[in-house]
Amino acid sequence: MTKVVGIIGTGDYGRALANRLLHCGYDVIMASRNPDLSRLTNIDEKLAFVKVKNTKELIEDPAVEIVFLAIHSWNFESCLAPFENQTQQKIFVDISNRERPSKTESNPERLVKAFPDLRVVKAFNTVSAYALESDSFGGAKQVLIASDDSTAREKISTLARDMGFTPIDYGALRAARDLEAYPLTLMVGWGWPTLYMFCVLLLWTVICASKRYYDNIKYSSTFNWDDIPIGFINEPIALTAGTLLTITYMPGCFAAFLQLFNGTKYKRFPNWLDNWLKLRKMFGLYALFFSVFHVMIAGIAMSPSFMKWWYTGTYIKLPVNASGYQFTVVPKMNLTGELTILVGIISILLMSIIGLASLPSVGSRLNWREWRFVQSHMGYAVLFLVTVHVCLPLFKRWVKSPHTIKSSVPFYFCLMPMLVLLMKFLLLLPCISHYVDKIRSGWDRNPNYQRLHSVNQI
Repeated sequence: MTKVVGIIGTGDYGRALANRLLHCGYDVIMASRNPDLSRLTNIDEKLAFVKVKNTKELIEDPAVEIVFLAIHSWNFESCLAPFENQTQQKIFVDISNRERPSKTESNPERLVKAFPDLRVVKAFNTVSAYALESDSFGGAKQVLIASDDSTAREKISTLARDMGFTPIDYGALRAARDLEAYPLTLMVGWGWPTLYMFCVLLLWTVICASKRYYDNIKYSSTFNWDDIPIGFINEPIALTAGTLLTITYMPGCFAAFLQLFNGTKYKRFPNWLDNWLKLRKMFGLYALFFSVFHVMIAGIAMSPSFMKWWYTGTYIKLPVNASGYQFTVVPKMNLTGELTILVGIISILLMSIIGLASLPSVGSRLNWREWRFVQSHMGYAVLFLVTVHVCLPLFKRWVKSPHTIKSSVPFYFCLMPMLVLLMKFLLLLPCISHYVDKIRSGWDRNPNYQRLHSVNQI
């Protein structure tokens, strides 16, 4: 493969490309309307090793086989039209993006329509200039490649690999529409989880507010508006975090029991369950967000006056007619408080590990067994610890006064995670887990079903 690469355009992205190619051992020729090397070196001294020519000289250079179009897409035709007869043997890489995605035509498709014999490859549009210049920036390291010319795709894949990126073949040039839409997407798949998150938060806020209003009437007390920013909002935030964590792991249990009921893995899940399974990552990250929120609020508000049931009460009896009597009271946290905090800390640490493992850059380094251990087994352990964290402070009260359970908001919260943990416990029983593993390995309770499924697929 040639070690000389051309770049039409001397803007920010063109200079970033040139630096990366020089660093990887390639010779670079840049084309500009004003081919003045000193102008480039004034901006970036590392470009002193770049040759600068005009567009005509670059295209006519036989040593250059690959040319990056680092100019605006609306300038493609005017830039290449004078040299249409000299462009057939070169591969032009379109790195442009659009302001709005198009489902009918991409920039390289429009370029091919104007120059039918042109070899065009769509690539590098999802890689930022910062990621090109620095490996420590943390940007995308995958180069998505689309072209109707398979040989050109392979050459650009080799070039991307030499530059330290991971090439991904997206197939024909029609796929360039998806590649151009990719940088324009915003939080894809987060719509429904966000709406559900707000609904859960609103529900728990209304329930907690109603409970506090009822208690104020019952005990003839007044609502303290000063508690709203910290004291009141902490409970709905905590319950929202636990609920979102619960619905993250609930669909997996439903899916396993549905496969047990059907006796096969080849029957499609209902649409509602299929969509739910795809949204688990979003629910889990929202759960982590609200958990951290809860930890921060609790850390600020933690005091004997705010959480008096977590501390050992101190009673002091003063002598009669005592004057100038001084004493120091240092409240000590009791066993319930210490256990609650310990379980909460372990929960948030494990949840943070699960959240980090959901990042592509981290998850790609885990094998299947490691990923399943973190996302599944560790996740259910966190769900158990969160349930314990909620139940611990109220356990003694529930034991001493069972009638208070029905008026306890945390008790109703715990019902859903307890249901999920019960389902998971049943799925872990050897007689059931073995059956699930057989089904997921391809075993079918009805041998004819798999054959019929294969025929339908064909």
